[in-house]
Amino acid sequence: MAWRVRKIVRYFIVVLPIVVCLQLGFSLYVDFVSWKCMSSTSRTTSSSPFCKELGSKQESGNETTTTTTVPPYWKPLKKTLITNRTCAQNYSLLILVSSAPANLQRRNNIRKTWAFESTFKPRWTTVFLVAQSRIQTESNSLIKEDEVYGDLVRADYYDHYWNQTLKIQMGFQWATKYCKFSFLLKTDDDVFVNAPGVLSFLSEPTTLKEQLYVGNHYTNPDVYRGGKWKVTIEEYSESHYPDFCPGFGFVLSHDVVVTFVKAFAFVPYFRLDDVYVGMLANKTGIKIIHNEGFEVYPPIMRKCSPHEGTLVRHGTGRLLLN
Repeated sequence: MAWRVRKIVRYFIVVLPIVVCLQLGFSLYVDFVSWKCMSSTSRTTSSSPFCKELGSKQESGNETTTTTTVPPYWKPLKKTLITNRTCAQNYSLLILVSSAPANLQRRNNIRKTWAFESTFKPRWTTVFLVAQSRIQTESNSLIKEDEVYGDLVRADYYDHYWNQTLKIQMGFQWATKYCKFSFLLKTDDDVFVNAPGVLSFLSEPTTLKEQLYVGNHYTNPDVYRGGKWKVTIEEYSESHYPDFCPGFGFVLSHDVVVTFVKAFAFVPYFRLDDVYVGMLANKTGIKIIHNEGFEVYPPIMRKCSPHEGTLVRHGTGRLLLN
């Protein structure tokens, strides 16, 4: 009887605390890995079977949707610019196109249409900002694509809808370090660009050649606390953003791009890329110029023919098929 009592006492004194500690440790581990999975920035956990059980992920176009929400203190991975290819010449206009790894067809459509000027000394050129893919076949395809076309700009981070600001940063850094240009147009891969029209506008005597930030000017824009572009109080406490131009298309003069690259060091990262550019402009004193040629919501059309004055048209997917 005394032996059984000693055994029970030993269990409560020695074994039970160990079991409790192990359970607590496992619980903390689950919470940590769950947060890493939700952030979609971990190179090791987000592709693990454990993460796949926590939330299904579906990538479509430039957007990745998950069953989880963005943590309020989400931080991006540090990035390293991989591409060190230089521009072939000095261009009047350098076009940066944000594109998802899977969007090869969109990139090819752009290459066949407005991306390049087929002259001996073209006035503009186009590169595609594409990050890394966790899908091995896509990664291999991107390597081959860049070998064939030589027009991808890449950095060492994984592609995700909330990593669009990283594309802005890597694109601007590459442009200022490896390319000579007068103006830079940032756009997306679902957009039509009237490159000759843009150059014509930029050559007008009334167009600023320095301190230029032009697009569809959003003034005193509201901060959305719900929906697709939900931002929490922890992320941004004000009720309105600084003025900005939507990310489907805006033009910066060379000096402004250089100024913004320098400002990356002291303007805190923000995951809405076009808002972040507005923050850079606000911090550095760059004024926005509005131009109706940057068409945010153009009418549904049967042909992709620009109106007089069209510079950049958003949403080519709205084009009706004959």
